[in-house]
Amino acid sequence: MTRHQIPRPFIDAPLRGAQRRGLSTLELLSAAGIDVQALDNPDACLGNNDYARLLGQLWKLGNDEYMGCAPVASPYGTFAMMCKAIISCSSLEHALQRARRFYALFEQAPAIHLQQQQELTRLEIRHDIRYDPDHFLSESLLAIWHRLSSWLVGQGIPLLSVGCNYSPPAHAALYQDLFATPVRFNEPVTYLLIPTRVLSLPISQTPATLRAFLQHSPADFLARPNPHESMTGKLRQLFRRYPLQQLPDLNQSAGLLQVSAATLRRRLAAENTSFQKLKDECRLEEACLLLAQQDTSIRDIADYLGFTETSTFHRAFRKWQGLTPGAYRTRQRQT
Repeated sequence: MTRHQIPRPFIDAPLRGAQRRGLSTLELLSAAGIDVQALDNPDACLGNNDYARLLGQLWKLGNDEYMGCAPVASPYGTFAMMCKAIISCSSLEHALQRARRFYALFEQAPAIHLQQQQELTRLEIRHDIRYDPDHFLSESLLAIWHRLSSWLVGQGIPLLSVGCNYSPPAHAALYQDLFATPVRFNEPVTYLLIPTRVLSLPISQTPATLRAFLQHSPADFLARPNPHESMTGKLRQLFRRYPLQQLPDLNQSAGLLQVSAATLRRRLAAENTSFQKLKDECRLEEACLLLAQQDTSIRDIADYLGFTETSTFHRAFRKWQGLTPGAYRTRQRQT
């Protein structure tokens, strides 16, 4: 989250999960060094340090890293063991696939899957939301997998969008702080949408850095601002303020981000992308969403995205996705 105070919905949800595991709220708050009277006000918040201690105590005392929000418990230390299993992997894709196999060893545990396409990849998170009435585990898993991935490769992973397989909760407005990207509700599956290119990034961490990391994580992932905010993420947030036909050019974007054009170009190159590639990714993401809507013609989509000719859109989409817009729409209809 980008704020220094954790809002009440993200406090009450894990406390209710603790109660489902038979823990006393008073005992939990006391173990975390939090005065119970500090939460008497229904609008009360917690500071980052208090919140990190609260989650840490919840995992330890409840012996459940799923915090009472899954059909089975995940014993305390499971996340650390998973991290030790993936730290020697060669690339982010290798690490995520090994993590997928690790959690598949546990019956009824939330699972992750990679759904890769040429330019975009969905990191899908599947778990039984009937046991997660506040959606706190869904929110936590989305944040943890994005921030863990960013930490592993030593740079911010561009988060193109988030999908949730539930209706907007009462605190949905807080998701902008949590994810800083568009969030779509009532999706068939919960997911993080990321560029496929980041899967080939090498793992830059070591067993030594992992030991220091595990002293505070994953609680810090949920309690503190994202330390891996990238120039890519900042530029994508800037693009979202404009219609796709009127995206600012390189010099305009650099000015709005208060850097020189050369610095912007250099920072993006260091993150294995470019200004034009990010503009193309924004258009591709929107094209895929519009093609999933069967009542929008391909010609109208091309016009909306700023293509002067439908044929130009066809060529661009095929270059991005490896198939024509019509073929993509047909495939979506069949899935």
